[in-house]
Amino acid sequence: MFYWICRPLMMAFYKLFYPVKVIGKENAIQEGRSLVVCNHLGKSDVLAVGALFKNKTWFLSKKEWFDNKLLGWVIDKLGAIPIDRDKPSLKSIKDCLTVLKNDKRLAVFPEGQRNFNDNSLQEIKQGAAMFAVKGKAVVTPVMIYEKLRVFKKNYVIVGKPIDLSKYYDVKFTDEVSQECTQIIASALHELQNEVFAYAENEKAKKAKKK
Repeated sequence: MFYWICRPLMMAFYKLFYPVKVIGKENAIQEGRSLVVCNHLGKSDVLAVGALFKNKTWFLSKKEWFDNKLLGWVIDKLGAIPIDRDKPSLKSIKDCLTVLKNDKRLAVFPEGQRNFNDNSLQEIKQGAAMFAVKGKAVVTPVMIYEKLRVFKKNYVIVGKPIDLSKYYDVKFTDEVSQECTQIIASALHELQNEVFAYAENEKAKKAKKK
């Protein structure tokens, strides 16, 4: 109940203050279990990802956000799952897999932390591959062009779903983990090139009109 009261308010705030054009929204899996992987540039990224879907999305969130009991309660109700980025607990991993096994949507930022320097993609960690394979979830890759800023035009691109089903019933070895991680990383890098090219084209068209 709390989530469904808050969601319209959060989405209204997001759409009012953050003018974001979505490319490829038809690729967003709206129903059933899926894992969303997205680059991480700022705190508002959760709004950009959440706005792509009609129903609830669960997010991995650094455990420090739960140090404040009130804030922790709020974000827990909104779908945040606490995780220690340096040493993930078994409970956090199980909670994430439970979301997927209940045919729900889980979103992760596989770079592991926000990029405070620029909008280039950082190294992709192997946790996303583990959730996708062990949770038997189709992967939805998402790229945000640059850090969301109030009233500044931005772009979000959704890529075609990544099917890792051929790995579901094999032993999840380090080799399999690395291979799946590379597949996810390649898809995100390709999306980044696409959204960069799209943004540059839009800037060029705007410059011609002046």
